[in-house]
Amino acid sequence: MYKYICILKLNQFVLPPLSRPRHNSTSTLACIAHRGADCGYGVVLTLCPMSLSPAVAHHSATGPATSAAAGAGKKAAQVQLQADLNNDDDWNKFLQRDGLLVVDVYSEWCGPCLGMVGNLKKIKVELGGDNLHLAVAKSDTIECLKRFRHRSEPTWLFIAGGQLLNVVFGADAPRLARTIEQELHNEELARRGELERPRRAPHELTPPEQEAADLQAKQLAERRQREAAAREAARAARREDRATRLERHFSDLCAALLMPHAQKHLRKVAEALEPYGIAVADKCPLVLGQQGARALAAEAEEMGSAGAAAVLAERPALALLLKKLPDKEGDVIELTRRALYGEGSDLEEGAQKKFLAQELCADDLPGLYAPKDRHRRAALLDLLFPKMVGAVVEPPVSAEPPHVALVFGAWKRRAVLTAADRSAPLLLRYGFFADANVQEPKLLCKTIEHYEERAEKDYCETIVLMVAVGVADPLLADPAAPAPDGPPSDLLALGPLHVSADTVTGELECSRFFPPGYSQTQPKPKAKAKKKKKKRQEVKDEDDNRDAAPEAAEDAEVTGEDDGSRETEDGDGEGEVEVEAEGEEAEGDEAEEEETLVADKATSPPPLVT
Repeated sequence: MYKYICILKLNQFVLPPLSRPRHNSTSTLACIAHRGADCGYGVVLTLCPMSLSPAVAHHSATGPATSAAAGAGKKAAQVQLQADLNNDDDWNKFLQRDGLLVVDVYSEWCGPCLGMVGNLKKIKVELGGDNLHLAVAKSDTIECLKRFRHRSEPTWLFIAGGQLLNVVFGADAPRLARTIEQELHNEELARRGELERPRRAPHELTPPEQEAADLQAKQLAERRQREAAAREAARAARREDRATRLERHFSDLCAALLMPHAQKHLRKVAEALEPYGIAVADKCPLVLGQQGARALAAEAEEMGSAGAAAVLAERPALALLLKKLPDKEGDVIELTRRALYGEGSDLEEGAQKKFLAQELCADDLPGLYAPKDRHRRAALLDLLFPKMVGAVVEPPVSAEPPHVALVFGAWKRRAVLTAADRSAPLLLRYGFFADANVQEPKLLCKTIEHYEERAEKDYCETIVLMVAVGVADPLLADPAAPAPDGPPSDLLALGPLHVSADTVTGELECSRFFPPGYSQTQPKPKAKAKKKKKKRQEVKDEDDNRDAAPEAAEDAEVTGEDDGSRETEDGDGEGEVEVEAEGEEAEGDEAEEEETLVADKATSPPPLVT
């Protein structure tokens, strides 16, 4: 009477086999849901009614218990045993009912737990009666249930008198029945005044939920701390590598920046540097723009104020290239900082001297900036003199945003790539692999075009996405632009087989799926060269010519003439090759026809195991 559809949302293609066969269809579905929840799968069981006769449909809707209650010889009236709550108004009206309210909370992408409907209706008829009310509530459109959104695990709320009594997670039919029986008993005691209901609003967390939320918050804080430490370590490694590369060529050079309001004091700057053996080798006006101002602020705290960023983004500053004279000893960075900022200068106790960097400050804006160490020196050289640096050193390696790996069945490839296109900046790379093995992936091809050209496809083949879940460098990111916080919900709604636990694990997994050099274009497979077929008439003419050739040869021997039309043994062999080639071509056509009949196993979900 019913068509049962089982959709697996996470981790595996098939559920573990049932311990024993179930004769009752509803019990079978409940058992599948229960087994799936125990194994960590997100399972959606959907009942699709087929065409039923009026009598059968009536019997299915009311159930045998309702028919018996109506009495023999009387037609039982159809009663709605389960309410549908789709908005806040429906929710508030339902809470006003007397008795115990059992609500199945679901998300739009996952759906309600229909496998338990039969058991719940049976409990209501046999045990609860008018004291038990059932409902399914859509958390996506009900504000009070927003904490249950995007969950694949079945969730059951027990409410009475407007107060939340209990919450049960999972499709465990025996546990759910025991909980309903216990809460019905408690509700009877509460009505007689022998038991006080807990004072807890439906939107508040129960003690088990609070413990789980606290644990989840702790794990989230630890994960973010681990990710931040890894991101900072990667940034420090890039800065050290860049400083080392530039130091080989620019050990006696240092960059500095004069703010727009201090450019008129260039002579003072040169005079302050001269006693320390530092000369101004080059200068050029430069408008940094917003991105350049953010890059400078990431290196220098004093240049990170809103006023300084606004000035540098709109007005030209003066970039200075400072060079240490050959006869001067010492580090160029230390000498520059001593001349402009007075760092390391020997002053008598109590003596105060105002150095040039302090004199050039105006309206809380610094007048100039010189780097403090070799890392900042390298960053400032890249920012102010990119052509000079790029002539001898390759450009700096750009940081990749934090990312994770998402693994889907290849049969979902079109839906996955369509969802990824809607968040195109977050999709960094993708590819097709032989299976879902994260430890030792086996690459099949890099693009969907190459995958579609594959003659045979299998259910176990996967498509893997490398998805950004943050920005490459938060210090350089535009504060007004929203930063991604996790994978796109459109992709998660498609039920990935695997998602990296965090960005640290994601970087490791993506390095296996997408090693260095992966982004290089994959060459297209060469098209098979088609051999020309000889027409039957041409082959027949050639056979006639071969028969006439010996007679022409005898005439030529008699007359002693050679007209150049003699067929050699090689020529005869060549004709035979052409005929064989025609046969091979025919076989090739048959092979191509057979290839078109191969089923595309990756265009539909894998078969269910029953």
